[in-house]
Parts: sequence; C-alpha cells; structure tokens
Amino acid sequence: MNSHATVSVVIPTIGRPSLAGAVDSALAQSIDVFEIVVVADTTEPLALPDDDRIRVVRTGPGSGGANARQCGIQHATGDIIALLDDDDLWHPYKLERQLAEVSGADSGRWVVTCKCAVREPGHREKIWPRTLIGEHQSVADYLFTLRRFTLGDAMLQSSTLCFPRELAFQVPLNYAPESIHDEPGWLMELQRTVPDLIIKHVPECFSIYNVSENSVSRQSADVSEKYIEWGREHLRGATARVRGDYFLFSAVTAAASAQSLGGIRKSVASGFSEGRPGLPAMVYAAAKFGRTAIRQVRAHAH
Repeated sequence: MNSHATVSVVIPTIGRPSLAGAVDSALAQSIDVFEIVVVADTTEPLALPDDDRIRVVRTGPGSGGANARQCGIQHATGDIIALLDDDDLWHPYKLERQLAEVSGADSGRWVVTCKCAVREPGHREKIWPRTLIGEHQSVADYLFTLRRFTLGDAMLQSSTLCFPRELAFQVPLNYAPESIHDEPGWLMELQRTVPDLIIKHVPECFSIYNVSENSVSRQSADVSEKYIEWGREHLRGATARVRGDYFLFSAVTAAASAQSLGGIRKSVASGFSEGRPGLPAMVYAAAKFGRTAIRQVRAHAH
C-alpha cells in the first residue's frame, strides 16, 4: 500500500442525532483523514461539526444504504475508503491500526476489517466476532456456517470496513441495490471478481456498533421469504452446509423477529431441502421456533 495514500470516510445518514458523534470519531483519528463525505439520504438539515474536511452529498430520500454508500464513494477523492454508519463510533486508532495491517500489501486488492463492540440497550456489551476471517477464506463460508451454539462467532460489520476506492468501481457496493445483505453480498461478489483479494482482520476492537430500537438493522415485518430468495440466488455455489445453515439461521432469525411460525417452518424446510445444516443451526432453529410458539400462546392468553 502507498504510504502517502489518502483516506476518505463515507458516512451514509438518514439524519439521526447520532450522526455528529460518528463524524467526531472520524475527525479524531490518530492519522490525518483527507475528507469525510456525509451522504444524506434525507432532505432534512443535518447537525454537523464545523470542519473544512466535511462534505455533504444528498441522495434519495429513501435510496437505501447501499446506494448512499456508493454515491459517497463516487464523490470521494481519496485513495482509500473507510465506511462508517451514522450511529456507530470509531476508536481514535482505528484507521492507523488497520492501515498498518495492510502496509505490506503490494496491490490495491485488499479489504481490512476489525472487531467491534456491540452495544444494545438492556444487554451486556459484547466484543464480536470471536473468530477472524482467513485472508482467502470464503466470505459465505465464514459468515453463514454456524460452528457454535452461541452467536457472535463471525461478523463483518459495515463500520469496520476499509478498502481501496478502486474496488468499489470494479464491483459497486450497490451492485444489488435491493439486497438484504449489503456488505456480505458485496464482499462475496468482490471475491468472485477479484480472485486474489486479501481480507485482513485486525484482532483488536476499534469500532462501536450501536444497536437501538430505531436501528435500520431491525425488522418488524416477516421478511424471511426475502432471505430465502437471497440464499437461493447467491449461495448456489456454496457448500450444502453453508446453504443449510444460512436458511436455519438467517432466514429463521428474520421470521422469529416478526414472530412468524409459518416463516420459521418455511425457512427450516428450505434448509433441509436445499442444503445440509449442521447441528448448531438445527438447535438454533428449534430454539427460535419454541420461543416464538411460547410468545404466541402467551399473547393469545391475554
């Protein structure tokens, strides 16, 4: 990597109050940040710190996170892109440590990530992921194979990702704008397009991932059918274990979050008919079905 490379931070926002904190954490980096491109997926005014490095680009409203990130990258002028969501935060040494990790890379074909602190109201803070992805490991295998009976084993959260800007022109982040898996889908397509892609995983925690009741990560409606369709389309070339685990974990989670027993049943049926799930995924799906059934019984009792 060029030691004189410039970094552009791209922050998509829907105008949440947490935006100013996210921008402040980017401005507070131990290395110079060339620019911060705030992509407003809203027409509302934004409250931002006063700094000449901040530029605002407007898109949408309602264009979605993947389109907003790609729009920001197209307007960015730095050599390296670092993504940051508007409700997340960075440790001051995040970028310095990540760029040191890829300092020996002799090409622009790398992505670097790190661990993050997952904060959710009412829950104990967790440091995820427990397992790091290998430099050339399949993203689908890493993310969607359930190897333990607990969560948090694998994670590539958007606010941890840093990569050469040119990669986002080879494979745009919004190559599948309606995708339910923005960054995983992009990384999987990037691996297919750039076979010698290296993924570096810094083992320390340098990012804070805030999960709130208003988080766009949450879904109240049953969207498990979209997860099933995504798995069928994008995991065709994956192993039977990956496909089976995906349906019994990701699709089941989507159904369970909407308390849909029908969605859980369909997700499980897809996992067994189109894959070969492992024991941890089977136990997870069974537990989700049981909890959802109990909730429904209690709801009807009242």
